[in-house]
Amino acid sequence: MDDSTKTSPSITRQKRKRKSKTKFTASEQKSPKLDNSTELPVKPEKIAKIQTNTVGTKSQDDVKLLEASERFPILKDQGLVNKFLKVPMSNNQKGRIRQAIRDSLHGTSNILVPEIIHNKIQSILKGNANLTDSELRRVRILYNLLKTSLKEKEKKVDIKQKLKIEKEKVDKVKKETEDSPKAKEKEGKKDKGEKKEQLEKKVKGPKRYVVFLGNLPLDVDKDKIINHFSEMNEHIIDIRIPKQLPGKKKAIAYLELSNEPSYEFALSKHHSMLGNKRINVLYTAPKNAKQTKSGTKGKSAKLIALQKSGKLVGSIPLAKKRSQRRLKQKQAQAKLAAESA
Repeated sequence: MDDSTKTSPSITRQKRKRKSKTKFTASEQKSPKLDNSTELPVKPEKIAKIQTNTVGTKSQDDVKLLEASERFPILKDQGLVNKFLKVPMSNNQKGRIRQAIRDSLHGTSNILVPEIIHNKIQSILKGNANLTDSELRRVRILYNLLKTSLKEKEKKVDIKQKLKIEKEKVDKVKKETEDSPKAKEKEGKKDKGEKKEQLEKKVKGPKRYVVFLGNLPLDVDKDKIINHFSEMNEHIIDIRIPKQLPGKKKAIAYLELSNEPSYEFALSKHHSMLGNKRINVLYTAPKNAKQTKSGTKGKSAKLIALQKSGKLVGSIPLAKKRSQRRLKQKQAQAKLAAESA
């Protein structure tokens, strides 16, 4: 071979060094090491904002919890919580009790639900000093339902506030568009009509929610009636017990309530037991109302039908009641006995 074709050992060494350098650089590019020094530092202002936001949300939750515990002192009672947590409860028991309570609260407004649940817990606690296991299980589920109902109420209040803001915006736009003389004339006519309606309402007076209580025991008093309607104690305005006539074997009373949901809840107590008597809780027509006897009877019959179907606030459908189930069972047994004979 010629001298020109031969390669010197020094040149080959240099080539090898270059190749190794290129390989090293490629490997470095494939798996680059992250340096903490290259990362941008987080500004202290941002950290302070995040901390204040978290503290703000926590403080708001704490304030809400404090307000709820002041309104419903049972939420503070740790001794009661420890008591009912000690009692064992199966999923079947939990489901049955919860379903029964939800059926009784069916149709009630979210504003009244926490108060009714709280009153139910209080009535159980006042009834017995030494609570049984079944009562403690019921208290436990009512306690949990009270907490959830308060959360749902807060959510609905937030939605209402948003809707109010949106309505205000729409009203502003309407006011801007309704500055024409034709619109003003229409408004004047509407105002006259509204004034007439207001005068009529003033003559009639505010709407009252009065319930008739019949077939009461002779020794009935206000305390017994309040205990019987313990779920709506806060909404009872007045209880009137007329003087008993001589020779009568039963008493009557009138119960006045503050609003429609509590009025419906009271009507759902129709044919409930007060002492040894199965009482009647019925609709009453106001004194100055232009309503016939047949009209009042028809309305009371309609309300009783709604109560039996479970459509009234706090009422349980007749088919779901234990007494009705037992009656059906007895009828079936009697039918089988008749067929076999």
